[in-house]
Amino acid sequence: MQGERPRNWRKITIMGASISAAVVFFVAGILFWGGFNTVMEATNNLKFCSSTCHEMSWVYEEYQDRPHYENATGVGAECSDCHVPDAWGPKMIRKIQASREVWHWMLGTIDTKEKFEGKRLDLAENVWRSMLKTDSRECRNCHDWSHMDLEEQAQRASREHSRAFEQGQTCIECHQGIAHELPENWDESEVWAGRFDYDTEADADTVGDEPEMPLEAEDLGEAKAVEDDLAASLDWDELPAVDLTLFLPGQASIEWIQDGSEHGGGRAFSFGDRCIWCHQGEEEDIGALAVSGEKIETFDLGDKRGHVPMSVKTAFDDDYLYMQFQWEEGEHAPLPFAENDGKMDPDNPFKLTLSLSDDRVDMAEKAGCWASCHHDSRHMPDAPEADALATSDLVERLDLSDGVTKYIGESRTEIEVRGRRGAARGGWDKLKEEAEIQELLDGGAYLNLARYKSGDGSTESGYVLDERHFSDSEAVVFSAEEEDGVWTAYLTRALKTGVEGDKPLDLDKLYSVNIALHDDFADSRFHHVSWQYGLAFGVEDPDETFGADMVEINATRVE
Repeated sequence: MQGERPRNWRKITIMGASISAAVVFFVAGILFWGGFNTVMEATNNLKFCSSTCHEMSWVYEEYQDRPHYENATGVGAECSDCHVPDAWGPKMIRKIQASREVWHWMLGTIDTKEKFEGKRLDLAENVWRSMLKTDSRECRNCHDWSHMDLEEQAQRASREHSRAFEQGQTCIECHQGIAHELPENWDESEVWAGRFDYDTEADADTVGDEPEMPLEAEDLGEAKAVEDDLAASLDWDELPAVDLTLFLPGQASIEWIQDGSEHGGGRAFSFGDRCIWCHQGEEEDIGALAVSGEKIETFDLGDKRGHVPMSVKTAFDDDYLYMQFQWEEGEHAPLPFAENDGKMDPDNPFKLTLSLSDDRVDMAEKAGCWASCHHDSRHMPDAPEADALATSDLVERLDLSDGVTKYIGESRTEIEVRGRRGAARGGWDKLKEEAEIQELLDGGAYLNLARYKSGDGSTESGYVLDERHFSDSEAVVFSAEEEDGVWTAYLTRALKTGVEGDKPLDLDKLYSVNIALHDDFADSRFHHVSWQYGLAFGVEDPDETFGADMVEINATRVE
């Protein structure tokens, strides 16, 4: 057998090419791909994005103030992390699209900051549409639902992420502006059309529909008089206390709360979330923002303290509700815009107010007395001018001598929430007919108020419906004393006072409670307020009886 002939390597082919040619093509391909990939990566880094063209330098300045650039964990995100897909195919498509942007850069389409601001909304819309289409794909490279531990998140984030997951939302629907400043009127963009117009029963009620809870005649009980300061004589030492923090609310009206374009919690509020669920623990920070004028406030409040810690104890028997309030007295901080040494109400070092309501007032279980704080009330941004009040047809029905007081949405035919096309927010001049107002009052749709005035030690009781009504009451008594810089106030209130406008209290029901403190001679909205707290009477299992996280104050029965 003859030996095999040696293989002729020159005749071996790979896809029609000689092996030597294939090697050349292979090496060339590596070099080409390496160069191509190097160029791709070079155009993906932060230095390239922030230095190539003017418009990116302006965006870069904004980005440096955002959490994606610098945060507590030290984990940041660069431009390409958000704007360039990881997968090769989508990345190439994005790079091809970028060639159009390069063309416009060469033409000088956006070569000044003024031009950039003029185009900001269009540019933002391009990104929003892309992220909605891809389910915020680039966000999910770092923030994946499957790796979120909702129990470890802050309460607000946990609730919102849980709801977003259930409803199939995507990141950009809530996190616009997380990396860049939002364009003016961004919320009116077609991309978000309808997103902030909540079509829920709660929202419908705010424009004059009947409240969710049916109107029913209330048993006001027989007229009572508190002959002694019963609450002050109780032994409070053994009763549990609820520690809460009052804070300055600034100009955060009920309209502002519902406007998702200004208040990020507007959407959660429309779904029934209570303010306290998201913001408990943030009172000190909110108050600081208001005092500094950084947010929700435009007035200079000088050295006024932004928050006031308070301890509250609550008890009851078959006839009365008893409450004890304790807080530290603050130093006088004159309000720069007020006369009388900066004292808006020089006759009263402080006023203490308790608000009571039930579900017959829309939004009461979510916001309590905040439902009566409107953008067109006195000292608020859309407060009407004196001439408009003096010439209004409502001067015969409302006391407008000192501006618009508190009112609830049920008393109006319409409430403007978002101030579209420059319209004033609120609805002070959209008052329903007298017969309708009386029907609401008879049916229990009002906020009940009890207020202590420290100047003369008097107690006022009343309600908020079409406006705020106050009168003297014999069935509601406040007292207060100061010792070593700590104020202690006591409230004794008949469960049923027999007086119209005083909410009759049923020991088997849940009520909404708010506390307001006009300290340091303050008046109007320059007070400290609490969140809405759920008040129950000696319920063994509040979560089982009224639902999870609905009761913060469970009064103790006493003899």
